[in-house]
Amino acid sequence: MKFKTLFLLFNVIILISFAFIFLMPLPVLGWEYALSFWGQNWGIAILFVLLLAGIDAYFASQWKLFSLLEREDWAGLRSLLEAELSRKGKLSPQKTRIFLNACLIGQNPGRISELREAYLGKKVRFLPRVALSLGLPLVLEGKSEAIEGFFAPLVDSRKTGSDGPWIRWCVAFGRLLSQDIEGAKPLLEGGLKDAKQPLLQLLSLYLLDNLKSRDSEVRELLEKEKPLLAARLTAKEWTAHIDGLKERVILVLFMEKLIGEARTWLHADPQGEIV
Repeated sequence: MKFKTLFLLFNVIILISFAFIFLMPLPVLGWEYALSFWGQNWGIAILFVLLLAGIDAYFASQWKLFSLLEREDWAGLRSLLEAELSRKGKLSPQKTRIFLNACLIGQNPGRISELREAYLGKKVRFLPRVALSLGLPLVLEGKSEAIEGFFAPLVDSRKTGSDGPWIRWCVAFGRLLSQDIEGAKPLLEGGLKDAKQPLLQLLSLYLLDNLKSRDSEVRELLEKEKPLLAARLTAKEWTAHIDGLKERVILVLFMEKLIGEARTWLHADPQGEIV
């Protein structure tokens, strides 16, 4: 349904509900009681009007943004947000994510790196909440030192919210690239404990598989956890789980090849045959 239609329906439904509540005493109890009811509750009516006006004013101020989103006009969105960024020096967390998505779709990771450095320099308070998106180019390009430098300070931060486990995985990935086995291992083992995100468990196991030849503990862990995870979801359930994550974890959108390799590995026996 179009944004304009939703906006209109929202106002119509709210106004009808308001009118029903405030006019109901008139036909049921008559003018005298209705006047008394309105006199006692006029403050609520004013508060309601002010709230509705505030909501409508917000949507009116963001009308162009929502219209561009509805049309999936990513070039237009980027231009609009670039202008706001030039004026204010930063965007809200929500607009930052939209801007980063527009840059990724427009294949301009360099602009993301520029914004990351700008936010770091300004010590933007909400940076942990958008860090996964800001650091995505570093992960995709396999820049181990840069991954460590940007993500490692956020490993124990609660401000990263639901992105926290994925940020820890990114740090582990970067450390494996730089052969820091001891630094990567505990982060990957921690990823196995997130039972609500089987994909995170899978990718953690898949990276741990690189360590089994030199670490007997990892080998035993894989022998225990791999069959359990393989039996947890059907192929259809895996696909649904991954598709759902794509809407919430931007990293997943750009890891299709790695995820495919990990799924193949999960259902292969020790000799590499698919079972």
